[in-house]
Parts: sequence; C-alpha cells; structure tokens
Amino acid sequence: MSGEQIESEINQEKTKPESSLTIHTYNSAANLTEHQTILLDPNEYLFDIATKNSCVRPLENFIKLLSKSNVPREFTSFMSVPLTRTRTVDAFFDNIEANKYHEDVLVYEKTRVRVPHTKLGHDYINASWLDGFRETRKFIVTQTPLSSTVSQFYRMIYDRKSYVIVSLAELIDENNQPYVPQKIGDVLKFDEFSIEMSSIRQITSTYHSATLKLTKEGQDTRQIILLVYHGWGVSGYPRHPSDIHKIIADMNHMKTILRKKALDENMTEEKQPFPITLMCFDGLSRSCVIAALDILCRRLEHSTALGTPYVDVLDTIARLRMLRAAACPKAEHHIFLSMAILEFGIRRRIISREMLAEIDLSGFVLSGEVK
Repeated sequence: MSGEQIESEINQEKTKPESSLTIHTYNSAANLTEHQTILLDPNEYLFDIATKNSCVRPLENFIKLLSKSNVPREFTSFMSVPLTRTRTVDAFFDNIEANKYHEDVLVYEKTRVRVPHTKLGHDYINASWLDGFRETRKFIVTQTPLSSTVSQFYRMIYDRKSYVIVSLAELIDENNQPYVPQKIGDVLKFDEFSIEMSSIRQITSTYHSATLKLTKEGQDTRQIILLVYHGWGVSGYPRHPSDIHKIIADMNHMKTILRKKALDENMTEEKQPFPITLMCFDGLSRSCVIAALDILCRRLEHSTALGTPYVDVLDTIARLRMLRAAACPKAEHHIFLSMAILEFGIRRRIISREMLAEIDLSGFVLSGEVK
C-alpha cells in the first residue's frame, strides 16, 4: 500500500459513521453458552451506556460477584467457551514472519491497522484498532516491534498521528537492540525515519516518561510522548492498581493536550482518529488490560452520573475480543481489572461504606495463588 493509498484510507475514515462496527457474534458474558448478535445503530458505540446493546450489570452485582463467588473460576469458565470468529485473518497467515505468535494473536482483517512495508511490499503489521468508551478507534494495540518491523512501526505512529505511546515492555527487539533512543540527544534511524530523545523524566521507580522527536525524511517532525511502565514483572499483575490508574490518567491528559495542539496547527481534523498506541510484548495481554481498564473506569464514572453505576469486566473483555482476538487472555488479567475498578470506585466514592463493608475477597484467588 502506497503513501497515497494510506492517505486515501485516512480520508475515507473521516466520512465513516461514528460506529465503525456493524454485526458481531460473541459469547455473552451474562450467558456464556448463548450466542448473541449485536447490531450497532449509526450513533451507538460498542462501549456505551443507556443504549439497546449496552451492558447493564449494576455495580452492586459486581460487588456480589467479588464476595460470593470465585472470580478466577468464573473467568476460566468464560475462557473455555470459544469465541465465534466472524472475521477473516488472511493477512495474519500471509505474513507469519511479522508475528511473534502464530496461532494465539490473530489479527482480524476489519480491525487491523494497515501500514505499508516498503521493503516487503505488503501492508500488514500485528496491530489492531480498539474502541474506547464512546470513542471509535481510541487505541492501537500492538506487539513490540521486531527488527524487521521497526520502521513500519514508526510509519504507523507517524501516518496515524498517534502522539502518545504507552509501553509495558522492554524497549528492545528480539536481538536485544533498542528501537527507542536511550539517552537525551541520542538519535536512531530506521529507513526514512529518525527518532531523537529530547527529554526524559522519572516519575516513580517503575514509571518514566520521555519526549521523542519523530522525523520522516522530507516531512515535518512530530513530538511523541512515550510512557513506560516497568513494574509489571515477568508474570502476574501489578500489586498496586493505582500505578496503572496514574498511567491511564497521564495518557488521556497528554492525548487531550496534543490533540488540541494538532487541531490548532491544522495537523488533524475534528473527526479524524487520534489514537493512543498501547504496546506490550505480545500485543494482547497487558496492552489490552490498559484499554479495558480505561473503558471500565469511564463507563462507571458516566453511568454513576446518570444514576445507576455499571461494571462488567467479562462483558468488556468479550467486546474487546470482537476487535482483538484473545484480548486479556489470562485469569490474572481479570483479577487485576476487578481489583483496579474496585479501587477506582472506592477512590471516587462511588462505592459506599455500606458496600465496602459487604466485600469479602477471601474467594478471590484459589489456594493463595492465581489459577
């Protein structure tokens, strides 16, 4: 796909209805054995409230789930039911060498991000569009780039105007070579793209931000904000959900600032997607957890303002899987999301003292460990 074709596709996206999704079949989180079909109205979002297709599990039911049943076991039951795949994955199998995993991280044709690979002549990269709460294409989720896809990765960032990147993995490729400059003033070059580290700030012992200058030969330089979290560990999940809440708040804040600047400078248009790129090693676990938590928090906040707070972790994961196969694949992701949205509700005083007194987390894990 040429640069002109990419520009044509971007222009076409501006004229699409707000809901870019149409018909989907998935396993309902409310009834895991019954297939449901969702037909979104033109102005309805996949993640919404007070619409005919929105999830209606109230907060009090979520609290009962935490207290009365075993969440990991429920998630395991959910995982045992295969999701109905209504999308083809042709490009995924046509470009196996561009994927870290050959079977588990399928990329649907309709939701994949198309980015030209100048050397190999295709437009495939292991990256998908994800919707946010009442926002289509809020995120791009992707695996960390391979040595053969680094320039394609930066082309995606540049062409899709993704000025905020959240990384939940080491910034090195499979050959242990960095694809992001390590020190202020350092410059890396990948084909027609050069990346310079202009500033770096250590926010906590496990979280830092950096400002990058991304330049494409013959074109303007873009300022990119990179947020990097190191506290996840090799396995499991962060023990302090507040760390992830901080990253989510920062990424949304920076997106708002940079989008306003881009609009003021006529670098983008009001209806054009201005995505946040979420990146982890496999492109489906930690990155999708960030997207899911952002959706859950925004939905809880807005539904509370309307009078009835809603929370449904399983439904959120099921809907994400319409866009990215096997998103949030482990029970530990469900556990973390449940704990993180619980903390959010407590901090925002959405969960009352009476509700808090009823919560019993003794059944939250099996035998003291994640199953």
